Amino acid sequence: MKKQIPILALLVCCMIWGSTFVIIKNVSTEIDPYLLSTFRNGIATFILLMYIFISRKKELLKNKKSIKKGFILGFFLAGIYIVQTIGLKFTSSNHSAFITSSAVIIVPLILVIFGKHKITKQQIISISVIVVGLYFLTNIGTTNTYNTGDIITFIGAFVCAIHIILSGIYVRKTDFLSLVFYQFLFGTIVSLVALGLNSRGNVIQFETGFLREILYLGIVGTFFCFFVTVWAQKYVSTIFTMMIFSLEPVFASISSYIYNGEIFTQIEVYGAICIFLGLIFYSIPSKRVSN
Repeated sequence: MKKQIPILALLVCCMIWGSTFVIIKNVSTEIDPYLLSTFRNGIATFILLMYIFISRKKELLKNKKSIKKGFILGFFLAGIYIVQTIGLKFTSSNHSAFITSSAVIIVPLILVIFGKHKITKQQIISISVIVVGLYFLTNIGTTNTYNTGDIITFIGAFVCAIHIILSGIYVRKTDFLSLVFYQFLFGTIVSLVALGLNSRGNVIQFETGFLREILYLGIVGTFFCFFVTVWAQKYVSTIFTMMIFSLEPVFASISSYIYNGEIFTQIEVYGAICIFLGLIFYSIPSKRVSN
């Protein structure tokens, strides 16, 4: 049973993150994307700061490496939240979830470009299938035009991939707890600065009726899931973790259908299936490659 707890924990996080797409979609038209990112990071920062003080680990805040690397991660984390929210203004939560999940495939492509990874035949096939899926999912009819939100979301997937790569590097070089704290802190600061630059004295869009959603995104979707995922990966392999999170778009689709009545067209179903199968095939352990 002890071995199953981390797996169940990852599955819970996968379900939660899947649900956040429909929530962000619902609030994206009423809350400024930069303000939402500020709230999400700010809430996580506050909770973690309270934990650090209560557990008497204030010395962790003096870690200079964590401050520097936390700033970089915070910059990209803010970018993920902002770009994803902007994209959801113009596309469905279904599209956003499946396109964002392609970050898992973008990671090895970036590493190949910089000579840090050798791509395998299995990964080439997976990437090809996902590219076909993205074409079906984002191409509108036969007019060869694309949804602006899908394009923005795909940019967000690249930002997410960079964040994943840097997180994997930095977490091995500095204290984890302080690194995460400064990531959230600088994510808050970057979002706040971007909010000021974007507003330029104009009225900032904010609907107080979405306070519950904001708290859910900050406490559960950002703080809780991040820490549970890291804890679970001590006991579950990276490959199996990736296989679990390949289900995230599925949970997003179920949530969007229940709350918003969103459904796929026939061509979009083909696209979603291709992306899902590509992610699963990519996650199958290869004898030649250890992840």
